[in-house]
Amino acid sequence: MKLALLSLLVVAGSCFANTPVAKVIIAKEQVTATSPSEERQLKRKAKIYKADTLKTGKHARAQFRFTEGTIVTLGENTQFAVNQFEHKTTSEAHFEFIKGAFRVVTGEITKVTNPNFKIKTPMGSIGIRGTDFWGGNLYNADTIDIILLDSEHPIVIENEFGRVVISTPRTGTTLEKGKPPSKPEKWSEKKLADAVKTIQ
Repeated sequence: MKLALLSLLVVAGSCFANTPVAKVIIAKEQVTATSPSEERQLKRKAKIYKADTLKTGKHARAQFRFTEGTIVTLGENTQFAVNQFEHKTTSEAHFEFIKGAFRVVTGEITKVTNPNFKIKTPMGSIGIRGTDFWGGNLYNADTIDIILLDSEHPIVIENEFGRVVISTPRTGTTLEKGKPPSKPEKWSEKKLADAVKTIQ
């Protein structure tokens, strides 16, 4: 009896672990997902799971819709990991931006009192409470630019050297190794257009 119960729990846990957290809306050119056990070529309607690292190649674009409505868009030569995503029992999303360019428009997961939604980057983290924002290596690989595009809530960008809060749309900051996030400033139309172009 105990052995049967243990087997049932193992199977249930395995099924839960393999539950998809998102689906592919767009996969142009080379788009893959790498899990601890395999690498998969992604096409439209393909499933995304926790622990997947999403990668795009040259000239590629990809867009993913998570189960509660969050949309993640990736530009070319981008790596973006889904470390944690849960919105039924808790509201928790942990992503990791490694390189490239991305845009996030949050869904139901941030429509709670204290959502735990963060994106880790090589130079700091971004805390989110319901927003539309862009981030990436805009002009070089040694800096990460982040801009708030539209939101009722601020985003918080921080690292071990400092912290900034951005609540005004079209305002951004820059992360650089060994430095605090730069003072938020309104981006020029050209810089904004350059950012948006990376994920169009």
